[in-house]
Amino acid sequence: MKHEEVVAALKTIAESQIAAGISKDDLQDLKKYNLIDINTTEKVPVYTLTKKGRVMLKANSKESK
Repeated sequence: MKHEEVVAALKTIAESQIAAGISKDDLQDLKKYNLIDINTTEKVPVYTLTKKGRVMLKANSKESK
C-alpha cells in the first residue's frame, strides 16, 4: 500500500469502524503494522484504530498553511 492509501484507509476506519472498500490483504497489512485492531466477537467485525494509527492519521491529516 502507498502512504496515501494507508491514510485514506485509516480515515475510513476512524469515521465508520467498518472496512468499506479496503481489501483483506490491506487490512492484514494495517494489522501487521499495529495501526488497527479487529474485534471479531460480533457478527460483523468492528475495526478500531490503535494509538499508533490515531497518531499517524492525525499527523497526516493536518492542513498545510
